[in-house]
Amino acid sequence: MRYTKTLIASCLVAGSSLAMAEIEWLDTQSNDLRADRLTTDTGAIPASMHQESAAINFAWNAEQASTARRPGVGPTETGTTPMVESQQYWMDVTGTELARGVELPLTAPGAVVRISALDNDSGLELDPDKLVLEFNGRPVSVEFGPGHVSTGVELRREGMPVPEATLAFRLTDRIGAGTLTVSHEGVRGSLPLVINVHEPESAWTATLALERHNYLAGQPLDFEFELGDGRRSIEAHSIQAVLASPDASETWPIESTRGNGLTMAAAPLADIDRPAPGLYEAHVYVEGEYRGQTIRRDLTLAFNVAPAIAQFSGEVERGRSDGLAVVLGIDSAVSGRYQVNADVMGTNARGELELLGFVQSANVLEAGSGQIELALDSDMVRASGLQAPFEVRNLQLLDQGRMYLLEDRQQALRIMR
Repeated sequence: MRYTKTLIASCLVAGSSLAMAEIEWLDTQSNDLRADRLTTDTGAIPASMHQESAAINFAWNAEQASTARRPGVGPTETGTTPMVESQQYWMDVTGTELARGVELPLTAPGAVVRISALDNDSGLELDPDKLVLEFNGRPVSVEFGPGHVSTGVELRREGMPVPEATLAFRLTDRIGAGTLTVSHEGVRGSLPLVINVHEPESAWTATLALERHNYLAGQPLDFEFELGDGRRSIEAHSIQAVLASPDASETWPIESTRGNGLTMAAAPLADIDRPAPGLYEAHVYVEGEYRGQTIRRDLTLAFNVAPAIAQFSGEVERGRSDGLAVVLGIDSAVSGRYQVNADVMGTNARGELELLGFVQSANVLEAGSGQIELALDSDMVRASGLQAPFEVRNLQLLDQGRMYLLEDRQQALRIMR
């Protein structure tokens, strides 16, 4: 724990002035976002797109912060981790392979199968009458008509964004765990297609999770992965995983670790100083086996990656506003409009911390050392009835003009008196 003793602006609580306050920086938590160092490759950083240049500071009391805060005004939710679950998988095939027959492993009845051309303008017409199905080597059929086999035209009419060259059907409850073979003649041999198998009734689910939603370039990624049926987990015998850039122009391999973990070292992401707009995506393709039955699942998990262009310096100065105010030092590698968000907690008569208010400030800073003030006015502090010690939580540093989250600390500062 690092202590910084400094002066802050007078803090009025029940009409009394708080001067000579002591502030301590709290230890960072395992899922806090903070750069080890700022990037030096500033030439790759895009220009800031901010329009506003005046400094601002807004504060909401506890009731407003809890019930009336507009989406996007406050800090992102903390204490949650990005996670996806999957009961489906995809297969890339060609027209030749589909004519010959494609084997699809199933683990439960009621599977939904969709065949589509990858190109929306392929000119292909998939005909339900040419669809041939076998289950465990024996011919089977599905009923045609609403609720059974649907074409791309019908699905698009219902608002589903699929190519017109699509056939989708749901298997009956008589077709359970086993191998379904699907074939369709008359498709151009080299034409790329994709088959999606969704098993909503299957107990076998794959799960992929990360520690947090936001990362900085050069930070390692450690994924939690599990393949199980709710009673047991099994080790996958095949895992293929890649990280894709938002525009899919670049990919990086994600390595498997013992115990079905997945990891990506810091080095591959260290050069991402100019991320494309959008989210990075981890794509994981997994295959396992239980009692002779093949289990396939695919997962996609999206998250943010930003270049490390600014961070809190650790400096705190006297506030320039009445009420409870602190001025936070910020080190930045490039100029831009930076924003700080925070929840401020106060101590009630029972000695417990409760929310006093939410504060948001922003200002244009040049490259180097700068400052942004967070302030709650004296009327808000007095009306809350809360006293020291105060805590600053969910402290965030953002770049408004480039849409980057640069630092996020669940427990940041404690004002002792």
